[in-house]
Amino acid sequence: MLFRFLKPPLIGAVIAGVITPSILVSRVVAQKQGAPLWYKVAVVNRVTKPNRERTHPAPTVQKAALLTLQWHLLQRGDGNTQKEVNAGKKFETDDQLKLAVTVNQSGYLYIVNRPPGKDAVLLFPDIRINHGDNQVLKDKQYVIPAYCPGYEDPDDCWFTMTPPAGKETMLVIFSRDKITTLPNKIDKPNSVVSRSVVDELIASSQQRVKQVTGNLLIPGKKTVRYATRAQNTNPKDNEELIATIELSHGE
Repeated sequence: MLFRFLKPPLIGAVIAGVITPSILVSRVVAQKQGAPLWYKVAVVNRVTKPNRERTHPAPTVQKAALLTLQWHLLQRGDGNTQKEVNAGKKFETDDQLKLAVTVNQSGYLYIVNRPPGKDAVLLFPDIRINHGDNQVLKDKQYVIPAYCPGYEDPDDCWFTMTPPAGKETMLVIFSRDKITTLPNKIDKPNSVVSRSVVDELIASSQQRVKQVTGNLLIPGKKTVRYATRAQNTNPKDNEELIATIELSHGE
């Protein structure tokens, strides 16, 4: 199962749910827990890895913010509206989604769709976003996909859930330096990434991921209702952060 770029179908009206007091409390707790993750600074060891390219010399040890990213989903509503949606819900075939990602420092971002037992498909970098470059800036939100030339409305551009049903898995990889085994600047969308390359990155990472989900706020941004924030809390190897997104896909 893969996300596909398809012309947007007509989607029925969405009925808003009722927020219970217990849900409101959990969101407040998540926001309090999430804020320190964005700012936390530590003394980190800079680890030399064979599949990295440093654009600037780095000290062996430096004081730096721990690699942190925040993501949330947007679902297409009537009239090409974008609605924040709980990633834990069950999505159906033809549901249309966007992924919004923000990082807490400048670095290099890679997003892949990872079907079980198959090669991965690169979702970011994307030739239609950031001029195809994957160098991203601190506190800037990147929405994927963002633009589809050839559509009647190029801004009406979404990932569409396609059969078969099951689990949809994406990896969001945020690195201090370029990862040479992954594409860093591309000239066409949806490049294939070898399954072995992705497996090796996961196997070689010494990250320890702390994650919080809920009503989260990035300084200077609006609060996101259904956000997930992930951080690599290992100061001895803080070269990358690999966050896994799993979506449930019904019929």
